Amino acid sequence: MTNNTLHLKYDVFVSFRGEDIRQGFLSHLVKVFSRKQINAFVDDKLKRGDDISHSLVQAIEGSFISLIIFSENYASSCWCLKELEKIIERKENYGQIVIPVFYGVDPTNVRHQKKSYENAFAELERKYNLSEVQIWRRALKISANSSGITSSSFKNEADLLEEITKVVLMSLSKNPVNSKGLIGIDKSIAHLESLLRKESKKVRVIGICGMGGIGKTTIAEEIFSQNRSEYDGGCFLPKVSDELTRNGLKSLKENLFSTLLVEDVKMDTPNRLSSDIERRISRMKVLIVLDDVKDTDQLEMLFGTLDWFRSDSRIIVTTRDKQVLIANEVDDIHEVGVLNSNKALELFNLNAFERNNQLEMEDYCELSKRFVHYASGIPLVLKILGHLLRGKDKQVWESMLDKLKREPIKKVYHVMRLSYDDLDRLEQKIFLDIACFFNGLNLKVDYMKLLLKDCESDNSVAVGLERLTDRALVTISKDNVVSMHDIIQEIGREIVRQESSKDPGSCSRLYDPDDICDVLQNDKGTEAVRSISVDLLAIRNLRLSPHVFAKMSKLKFLDFHGKYDSRDIPDFSNLLPQGLQYLPTDLRYVQWMHYPLDSLPDKFSAENLVILDLSFSRVVKLWCGVQNMASLKEVKLSRSELLRELPDFSEATNLEVLDLSFCRKLTSVHPSIFSVNKLQKLDLFLCGRLTEFTSNAPLSSLRYLNLGLCHSLRKLSVKAENITELNLAALRIDACPSTFGCQTKLEILNLEFSEIEDIHSRINNLTRIRHLNLRYCMNLRTLPELPSSVEIQLAEGCSLLETILFPLTAAEQLKENKKSVEFWNCMNLSEVSLRYIRLNAQINLMRSVHQHAPEHDIDDYKHNFASYQALYVYPGSSVPEWIEFKTTKNHMIINLSTARVDDPLLGIIFCFILGSGYNKCDQIELGITTVNDIEKEGVRIYMTRPYFAAYMDHVCMIYDQPSSRYLTSLAKTQTRFKINVTARSRDGPEFDALVVAFPISSEAGEEA
Repeated sequence: MTNNTLHLKYDVFVSFRGEDIRQGFLSHLVKVFSRKQINAFVDDKLKRGDDISHSLVQAIEGSFISLIIFSENYASSCWCLKELEKIIERKENYGQIVIPVFYGVDPTNVRHQKKSYENAFAELERKYNLSEVQIWRRALKISANSSGITSSSFKNEADLLEEITKVVLMSLSKNPVNSKGLIGIDKSIAHLESLLRKESKKVRVIGICGMGGIGKTTIAEEIFSQNRSEYDGGCFLPKVSDELTRNGLKSLKENLFSTLLVEDVKMDTPNRLSSDIERRISRMKVLIVLDDVKDTDQLEMLFGTLDWFRSDSRIIVTTRDKQVLIANEVDDIHEVGVLNSNKALELFNLNAFERNNQLEMEDYCELSKRFVHYASGIPLVLKILGHLLRGKDKQVWESMLDKLKREPIKKVYHVMRLSYDDLDRLEQKIFLDIACFFNGLNLKVDYMKLLLKDCESDNSVAVGLERLTDRALVTISKDNVVSMHDIIQEIGREIVRQESSKDPGSCSRLYDPDDICDVLQNDKGTEAVRSISVDLLAIRNLRLSPHVFAKMSKLKFLDFHGKYDSRDIPDFSNLLPQGLQYLPTDLRYVQWMHYPLDSLPDKFSAENLVILDLSFSRVVKLWCGVQNMASLKEVKLSRSELLRELPDFSEATNLEVLDLSFCRKLTSVHPSIFSVNKLQKLDLFLCGRLTEFTSNAPLSSLRYLNLGLCHSLRKLSVKAENITELNLAALRIDACPSTFGCQTKLEILNLEFSEIEDIHSRINNLTRIRHLNLRYCMNLRTLPELPSSVEIQLAEGCSLLETILFPLTAAEQLKENKKSVEFWNCMNLSEVSLRYIRLNAQINLMRSVHQHAPEHDIDDYKHNFASYQALYVYPGSSVPEWIEFKTTKNHMIINLSTARVDDPLLGIIFCFILGSGYNKCDQIELGITTVNDIEKEGVRIYMTRPYFAAYMDHVCMIYDQPSSRYLTSLAKTQTRFKINVTARSRDGPEFDALVVAFPISSEAGEEA
């Protein structure tokens, strides 16, 4: 690859014919790429006209790989052919990797334009210049001649997707670090990768330390990016210390486990996971990066999670303080040093000059070396200087050097200040706002545009953010979150401090706790103050005047933050002993946790508010009357346990998030909520006095609705056709809402502990539902046929459940993708229902074996653990007839000598009969050990079960891919072996279990 790859933005550009694959194969491919951390450009807009857009050309040029999916109608689109033409140009001129995928077409037909491709080109020749058509023919031939992937070579699309992902990852692994513009970190990457691969019987922790701006985070990001695909789960936690200070340990760990499991995880306390989450995490090989840990205690708190991870997991910690790593006895420490002069010059040139402008580099060579000397090999300084000087003439360079001579080299501040001085007024304002207030709040660009604009348009703020990004002063992540490097933040804050070091009241942005205490306690605020951000603990002992903000008429951003454990919440009730008379009208962002008053000031105006967060407050009512709230995006009143009523939100036309969880005294939701057309998330969890939630108006934008534990709710009717997650746990309603079945995009439905008596047959309309939780629906008697999309079906403790309906034909059941079906303690199931459960279990378990059985030999089963692929539990003590090997002991002999050579073993399904006589436990560990003349080895299967006692015997049928791989690997060399099985609860003694097994061959699967 040439220097043109230095600024690549994407890993893969995907070229495809939308009408052929957009709705099916492409959507699955995008999900797989996202899961594997592959940054792909996929243009999902409908393509009109003949010319491809400039953004598409940039995307092709900015991609390391082009993945071309040739389908039946690919050549009928001139848009696709022009993409292809550009791709081949990049391949021939710059060495771009091209991977063709022949999806439902023969490569020969593509190469020589036969069949549908021949017809398409006949039509193209009638419409376009023949020379242009000839270019397209040549492009097709070149791309089709490249080593590619043919869909007909795979049994199913899952295998095809796996192969595409594998080929893409292998190609990306050939992408040299320097091709991404990351100069001088090759040795660090190589050393750290060798540390990652060290054998260990426990989780290894690797520390990366060095001064600020030296590249610790950059190196950690690259290590994570290059190695993430080798792990079952991965999480990069940026700015750990800031997150701990702002949101607490519990929030940070919830973020960690949510990212690892790709779902929303909640913890009761910072040190306790639910048994289900702990079990799943313990089976995963994970890669975690804890970035910017500042204090020894913080790492000690986080290291409590080590016991939760599998021994081949790895944790990387970056810090400026080496003592943090030494005190916590990490396994290895990698110290990042400054760049040598050659690498430093290379990095500087990369940022200071246009690509391939060798003449200019040579002309400025001596000047460049002087700047490199000034930067002392610090990557961040080199980048900022390069951006600052880019495009400037020699006179400006000389002038800049003279300016640097007058200011000490000891502090990076001087370099940053030069970069700041080169910004225009708006850019400087945005820079300082981020440095002094918004950094660490995880706000996205769209929100920042609303918060930062004054007289300017949204677009000017967006341009300003882009300019700051180009100058390496801020970073915008893949999901559009705006952040800033710590050193740059410190420089921004120093700039603000120096503007009013003797008079904090005239400072534009207050962030220092001592200055804030002085200003608030002594009423020193002035109209110069634009933002205030402080931890509440710093001001807890103050007694503020009712007019404390009266002189701060231009205050726009206010953040009194602090989350604390419920057992140790400081008392903030005396912060405003005489109340509060005034809050500035210009306020756009207000976070005042533990707000001590029962309402906001009478004359408060929400006209400019974008975000209002009064979580943990003592608010009873926000305000009276109707406010102009056109700018409002988020309102968070979580755990405001005195809140009794909501204001009229009819003017909040842009409201997207309303969090009222744990507002235990809230009795009703203002009807205006149902007219908010852009509302996406509404959380009413544990609003225990809420009695009614009904409306005829459609909430067309709502995606998330949580009414869990609203015990007093009796009336429920809401139209939300686009909702994806609905929580109705523990509701005292006996039937589904009348609108049930209209939510065709619903994916997660939680009805556990509710008094529901009937699940309406309209549930079959919910064709996207994946997770259905019916645990302890004690009045439920009948469960209708469910959509084939359901993957997890939990019905534990449904003691009256008698009838369960399944699809009538095996063909229909084969469309299912059941992963967990559990009927613990469903004692009233009819024999007919049990028979259907057994048949459904057989079909889905065999399908799972065929779906997950590897095509190639895998001997490293210990390094490929994952959660079990399919589980069925139902009351009973009889073994299904189709099970082949059975025993009433804790061991059995499996004899595979009758298997044919051409009938390979695909996998093994296990069946365990668990009696009612064992103690309460929430996890069962099943150890499987094979014994032969040479060695004794084993694997374990972990299975959750209700914590409450089992009142009868249960049949547990499970397909666990790692265990199956372990035994099938033995079957390659042995036809007869013995299996010992021990069953025990997580913390309890061993207990008896009847064990049976059914080996599945390719023939058996077909017969099933």
